[in-house]
Order: sequence, then C-alpha cells, then structure tokens
Amino acid sequence: MMDRQPEINTQRHVYQVDALSANNNIPAEATRRPAAKKPHKKKRTCADYVKKTIPSIDWLFLNYRWSKDFAEDTMAGIAVAVLNIPQGMAYSILGNVEPTVGLYMAVFPVLVYSLLGTSRHISLGVLSVLCLMTGKVVTTYATDGAEDDPTLGYSAIQVATAVTMVAGLVQLVMYVFRLGLLCTVLSETLVSGFTASVAVIVLTSQLKELLGVDVARRHGMMQVPNTFYDFADRFHTINWATTAVSITTVTILLVYNKYLKERINSRLCMPLPIELIVTVFATVLFQVTTIAQDYNMVQMGEIKAGLPAFEVPPVKLFSAVFVDACVIALVAYSITMSLALLVSEKLKYPLDTNQELLAQGLGNVVGSFFSCLPSGASPSRSASQQTVGGKTQMASIVSAAIIVVVLLWIGVVFEPLPRCVLSSIIVVALKGLLMQVLNFPEIWRKSKTDGTVWIVTYLTVIILDIDSGLLIGVVVSLLFVFVKGVLNEVHVLGRLPNTDLYVRLDLYGDAVEIPDVKIVRYAGSLNVINRYMFKRKLIEVTRDDDATVTVTVVDGKNPTGGRRPAQCVVVDMAALQYADAAGAKMLSESIESLVSDGFNVYLAAVPDSSLEFIRGSNGVKAVRFFPTVHDAVVYHQCSSKKIQDSMYDTQPSKTPNGL
Repeated sequence: MMDRQPEINTQRHVYQVDALSANNNIPAEATRRPAAKKPHKKKRTCADYVKKTIPSIDWLFLNYRWSKDFAEDTMAGIAVAVLNIPQGMAYSILGNVEPTVGLYMAVFPVLVYSLLGTSRHISLGVLSVLCLMTGKVVTTYATDGAEDDPTLGYSAIQVATAVTMVAGLVQLVMYVFRLGLLCTVLSETLVSGFTASVAVIVLTSQLKELLGVDVARRHGMMQVPNTFYDFADRFHTINWATTAVSITTVTILLVYNKYLKERINSRLCMPLPIELIVTVFATVLFQVTTIAQDYNMVQMGEIKAGLPAFEVPPVKLFSAVFVDACVIALVAYSITMSLALLVSEKLKYPLDTNQELLAQGLGNVVGSFFSCLPSGASPSRSASQQTVGGKTQMASIVSAAIIVVVLLWIGVVFEPLPRCVLSSIIVVALKGLLMQVLNFPEIWRKSKTDGTVWIVTYLTVIILDIDSGLLIGVVVSLLFVFVKGVLNEVHVLGRLPNTDLYVRLDLYGDAVEIPDVKIVRYAGSLNVINRYMFKRKLIEVTRDDDATVTVTVVDGKNPTGGRRPAQCVVVDMAALQYADAAGAKMLSESIESLVSDGFNVYLAAVPDSSLEFIRGSNGVKAVRFFPTVHDAVVYHQCSSKKIQDSMYDTQPSKTPNGL
C-alpha cells in the first residue's frame, strides 16, 4: 500500500471577531478579570542576600566536597598556574609595564573573583586584548623617568592602575543599575571581528621584540600600516640572533600544538605546559651562556621579588583615562561573559550576569591598589581549568597560591630570559584569533548583515584604532538592528489546493490566488518610521495590474485560466509586531483609499495586543475583523453574488476547512 497523507476534516461556522467574542462570553476590557497573580515568593532574609552577594559562602564554606573535588581542583590550579607564568610575563609587555605585573594579576583579581563570581571554570587574569588597550593609554599619559622622579609626571604603572580603578568602578556602577545584559551590545560576530583585528595589532606590536629591530612603537590611527613601513625602513637594523631564537621558539610551539599536543596530553593527568617548559629551557640556556650579551639581545632584566606594595592610584588621572577605561570595562565584561556563558551552557549550571559585574568590578578595584592591569578571562587558561577536571573556583585559589610562591622566591630566575621568547609565546597564542579571518566567507554566506558587521569592525580597528573601530562596529551593529526593526514586508498569499492554508505565492509553486480576492500578508511593526513604506507597499500589491488576480487552479480537479478584477482585499496581520498611533492612522488612511476605489477590506488575525488599538481608529470602524484569513475568504465568497460553481464550491453556513 502506498503511504497516504493524514487528513484533518473539521466543520465550523465562519466567524468574525465580534461574533467570536460574543459566542464565547468574552467580557469587556473594563470587566475582565485581572491576570493571575504570581505565586507568593518566600521572603528573603539578610542571610539570603549575603549568600547571593558572596556565592563562595555556599560552595566553599558550607557545601564544598573536600574528599571528591579538592584533588581535581588542585590539579586544575597547577595547570592554570603554569600557564599564568609565561602568559603573565608576556602580556605585561603589551601593557608597557614590568613583567611581574602579569603575575600580580594572577593573584589579587583572581582571589576576589573566586569568592564573588558565579562561573566555576573561567580563569581571570591577563588578557592580550585588554593589555594592549591599556598599553595604549599608558603610552599616552606615562612619562619616562617618572619612576625615579615623581615630579616629572606619572609612571607607567600609575597610569595602568588608574585605568584599572576606573574600569572597576564603571563595572560596579553597571552592577548597581543591573546592566548585566549590556554585554549583548557586543554580538558574537562583532566580538569575533574585533578580537581578530586586535590580534593583528598585537602581532605587529611584537615585531620589534621578535626581530630585534630598533623602531618606536606606534599607536593611534594607521598604526598597523605605519608599523610595517617603519620595519621596511629600519630592516637593516635587524638582530639576526634574536630573529633566530624567535623563529625557533615559534616553530617548536606550533609543531607541538599541531602534531604532539593531543597525543601527549591524552596520556597525562594534566596538559603538558609547553610554554613554561620553553621559557625555563631558554632561561637556563641564556643563564649558562653569553649568547645574549654577545649578540646584544634584549633580556628581561631586573625582576622584583615579593608582592607589590599597597598604593592608591592617582585620582587626578581618572578624568583623563575615563573614556578609555569605560571601553575597556565593557570589552572585558563582554569577552569574559561570553566565555563564562559558553562553559556554563556546556556544563549545565546557571550564571548571574549582574553578580559577574560585581565580581569583576571589585576584582579590578582591589587589583588597582596592587599594581594590576584590567583583568579578563583567558580562553586558554579557562579551557585548561575545565578540561583538567576543575570543579569550582578552588582551582583559581590554588593557582593564585602557586603564583605567590613564584613571586616570592622564583620570579628572579627569569631575568636572563630574552624578551623575544615571550613575544613568540604571544604570537603563537594569537594563532586562533588570527585565523578567525578564514571564517569570514562562511559568516558572509549565512548572513550579509553579520558579514558586514564583521568586516567593518575588522578593518576599522586595523586602519583607525581600537577604540574608534570598536565604536564604529557597535554603531553599525545597532544600526542594522534598528533598520531591521523598522523594515516591513508585504507579500501576496495564495491558497494551497484543497486546504485552508494560505502561503506566499513567490515561495510555493502550487499556491493559487482566490478569484476576486487579493490576500496580503503584512509582517513587521507599524509605526511612525515605516508607515509610508507600509502604505506604498500595500498600494503596490493591491493595485498591481489594475488589481487583477490570476486564476489557475480551483479545486485541484478543474484547472481554469483567466484574469479577473479583485473585489476584496484581505490583510493578514498575524505577523504584526506592534502599532503606534501614527501607524494606526496610516492603516486607516490606506483602508479608506482602498474602500473608495471599490474594494471590500477585511483584516484578519490581528494580534490581541493591537486589536483594540487599531479598532479605535476612525478609518477602520466599518472594516470587518476575522480571526483567520480563511474566515475572511469564505465570508466574502458566501456573500458575493459573482461566485461561479465551475470555479469554487458553494460555501454553506458551516464550512469545512478544505474550502
């Protein structure tokens, strides 16, 4: 037997909206019962608010499973710590501050976040994008020699901590006003284009260290093209020993990551810290040899031992760095939340977006007193913390404790390390971000809008500047959202034979128009901005070819042909989002125009939220409202004297849906 399509046969009256309301005893708006009240919530106590504000009280002090989770959290903490050492020192170079600053950031903001944050797996600390953005501000306002003579101006670390303090305060203000959803301003597409372009800027900024070329670091507009011009102009000053070390380091890291990483890590209980191994090996090599001195290679130099002293950031700088700090605060929160949401959705646990603002903001404020740059979540460290088996932020606490030990007793051993090794680590870490440019064709194929946002953000950041490019990207993204919000669509519908389904004629080849009836579907909002667009499109489709309809198939059995003038216009408004006063007025004017031209106008499937508002307009008081398009069509066919049995079956008072 051949498979047959299931059939649905129903029989009911043809309804108008008023009759439907009367038959079902729908009360007038003034006498309607109030909406059901929400279930009564248990009144929160002071202890509940404290637990909500400090989540660690619950997971760490009350419910932590020491026997099950501590061993795995410790292993994850060790894995994160060994990544933090080379990354912390390397990314500090981007911020134009001392290498130990990156290690400070692996302690103070991390401890604050572990107590207040709601994500169990993200690793806060140095992030290349934030360090680079902060480094630009440091270059602008820092004065050479200010470390030794404060009267000359502000030192690099003073400018950096001022940025950190303001960024933290901005995030705390966002927390107070519950602006956690503000991170949605930066869409995934925009963040992808932004981070890919920043990776290009980071790469060009490290060419000086990678090649040992004596050039000044560029900032501001056209910094990438200008940097390449400077290298071409000063290429004769290249240090071949530095270049050789950089090429060797990059090659080792790339080969390991591509061919050996998965094989080796699958046999170990934690990822092999290849970056730390390379850093330690290079440190020992240049400690026992004189290669660096013989070939004038730039080394790390003096590294301060111990923890930083408590120092209040210069308040006078706050106003100068305010705009840059606001951008950094928003970027830091958006990137961190994107990563946190990705992990939480994968592992099925909730996040509190506003609580994250408190945790990150207070972490930056505390960190600013201890020589820290603005912090953010690192994808590589967070991935390690999660894949090794970390269960809670206890892993971050263990990692911070290990970094404290490094700062107190071990950090000084890295003084002979050439800076080009750290720059090589940065470049390899940027590979994933740099390769995002290969995703652009796929983004463009799926959505021209997303592709435009991506490429505009990418190019403007590279050509102009980080702040300007990000601002332009956000403006373009919001502009598309606005334009899509005011655009509307008007399509002509036809009926699928032997059904009561009405679909777009341009998408369904089997659909046919109903004789004497022009069915129009409107999708979008109807407001002051797009009202004239609505009127123009409605006139175009209803008066096209003198408002005739093509009749090709009637009942699936008797094909006929010919063109007849439409007498009725049915406007399907099921996809109406909302209508304001100006939009409703334009709708009434359009209906009056159609009525004056001899059309019967019916409105079908008007949403309840807009029904009373539209019916209040003067121009639509004489218009009939129907709950579905099929009711309007059948009503017209039953009341029309021009129905021909050879084209449409006579409609009884009770009509099956097959009509």
